[in-house]
This record gives sequence, C-alpha cells and structure tokens, in this order.
Amino acid sequence: MMGKDSVDENITIQIGENVEYLNQEFEGKVKFIIHELIMDENHAYLPDMHTDFFRRKTGMINDLLDPVEKKGAINIFIFETYAQPGQQSALMGFTPILRARQKSYSHNSPKFDRIFMAYPGLIDKSTLVHEMGHFLGLRHPWEMNHIDKELLGLHTSSTKENNHMTYGVNVDRFTAEQLESMRDFALRFRGYLVKEIGHILN
Repeated sequence: MMGKDSVDENITIQIGENVEYLNQEFEGKVKFIIHELIMDENHAYLPDMHTDFFRRKTGMINDLLDPVEKKGAINIFIFETYAQPGQQSALMGFTPILRARQKSYSHNSPKFDRIFMAYPGLIDKSTLVHEMGHFLGLRHPWEMNHIDKELLGLHTSSTKENNHMTYGVNVDRFTAEQLESMRDFALRFRGYLVKEIGHILN
C-alpha cells in the first residue's frame, strides 16, 4: 500500500475481498494467498509510473519499489491515480510483461513479478483479475488473431464482451480454455513462484 503511513481498515478489507474474488474467478486452477501487507509512505501516481515504464525510464520505479518488494512472490503495488487531461477515465492498473522469451522471467525476478493497481481499482474487484490475467500470459481479445481467440474459447461477441480480459462494466468470467492456459503458463514460466502444483503465492 504505497503512499500510506497508517492502516486504513477499509483498504485492507477491500484487498482481502479482491483476493477472495480472484480465487473465485480462477476456479481452483491457480490459488492465490495473501502472504504479507506492507505500507510505504513513499508516493507516486500510477499514470506517471505507467508512462515511465513504457518509455523504459524505470530508475525511479526501481528506486521506489526495491526496498519493499519481495523475491519469490507476486508483488502488487497500489498507488493513487488521476485522469489524464481531456480524458474522463483514469488508469486502474498495468502489469509489466515480457512479450517474448517468457523463460527469462525467473532471471528477471522480481522486476517482472509486479502488478500495479490504483486504489479505486479495488472497488469493483475486476482490475486485479484482469491484471493477473496479463501476469499469467493472457492478452486483450483485440490484440489476438482469429485462431488465438478460437483456441482460448473466445468464439462469440458476447463471450468477448463479458471476458475479464476486456474493459467494461459487465466483465465476469474467463473461458475454460483461458483458465487452462494460465495454469499452464504459471507452471511453465512462473514456476519460481509456485509453491505447490497449481498454487502461486501472492
């Protein structure tokens, strides 16, 4: 919990509810456990970190996170956010991923064991599920070709519209194929985080 120097009971309750929902949506294919909650008074805005990451200016990010992140865990950092000028929506989360050479995740740990969220993203509980999908290898449907969508069970427009990997108010499911894909990805490429078969520490 970044930018915090005292316990906010509402936020800790929301975090617990988010992890509970995460496990519900992963249907036992992968199980997540809260290992530790840490508060850090150092502050940054989520959109600024997003911009720096994609411009490959990660020095400030690493300086901020290195003292508090844990090796051997999925580190979820929650920050304040803001709406970009001229836009009505605000950034709720992002996940640094390797587009290729996924076997390099273990060599780059913990730099790619990070999920970034905004505090408001805790409210509807879909942000963490979406970002965990990215963490375990899923892409947005509009980034995929027809064959890849078919292989992941995204056969119809309604399936895509309600899928956790889209943006919208009615997202509420993964396909069975996506769940199997994420479990396989966890075991193949995130195995250094796996404590038991199919179980990843959070």
